[in-house]
Amino acid sequence: MDRRYFLATATAMMGTAFSHLSFADSRVIQLVYFHNYSPFSWDEGSGMQGILIDLLNEALDKRMNIQTIHNGYPWKRAQKFVEVGLADAFCTVPTPARREYTVISKEPTILATFTPFIHRESKNREALLKVQTLNDLKGFRIGHYLGSGWAQKNLTGRGFDLDEAATLDAALAKLAGGRVDVVIDTSQVLRYRVKQLELQSIIEELPQVLDQAPFALCISKNSSFASILPYFESTMRKIHQDGTYDAIVSKYG
Repeated sequence: MDRRYFLATATAMMGTAFSHLSFADSRVIQLVYFHNYSPFSWDEGSGMQGILIDLLNEALDKRMNIQTIHNGYPWKRAQKFVEVGLADAFCTVPTPARREYTVISKEPTILATFTPFIHRESKNREALLKVQTLNDLKGFRIGHYLGSGWAQKNLTGRGFDLDEAATLDAALAKLAGGRVDVVIDTSQVLRYRVKQLELQSIIEELPQVLDQAPFALCISKNSSFASILPYFESTMRKIHQDGTYDAIVSKYG
């Protein structure tokens, strides 16, 4: 897409959300998120909510006295807003592509984990409890959902027996129905959906952490807030150490 065309389109789209703010106002940091990624970030019509919003409010607003504005969009669009300078930052897993246009916190905001979820009455339960690596899941029917970047990177084309559902909820329904042996993706997301779908009596989370990914604050290199990272890092360390992190995350299951 032509950069000038994108800037013009994006500016028009964001006009309503940010019309009451001045981009020159360095006291206000514009944070963008994936709008449909509960429990990390989502919008049910009353504004953004979730673990990331609560943690960044705690760090930036309450402890660093920086006013925060949170807006959610389709994830690709949200990232583009930061890349072209129409928003200040997002919080996600660092990648080489994101390092091209952002400065990235060394202290993680949250550590996403990846644990197996199985049917409580699975005939393979004892065998699955012995799984220690992703490769140990070969031989089991693994459910995942269309669009899972983690599954695409770690499972697809690697010799696993995969069953791809249209949505995460559909993958969990297959697990509850005994049509797959295990579902694995971001633990916090799966745990939250199992609770929301009231499937706790049918689906259980196994304790093995088979992968993990740190979510870091990624601030545009062109943002006036790019220099706050050392202070943000020390603030996040305190949040992890003083019990605030655990208290926030526990609210979401």
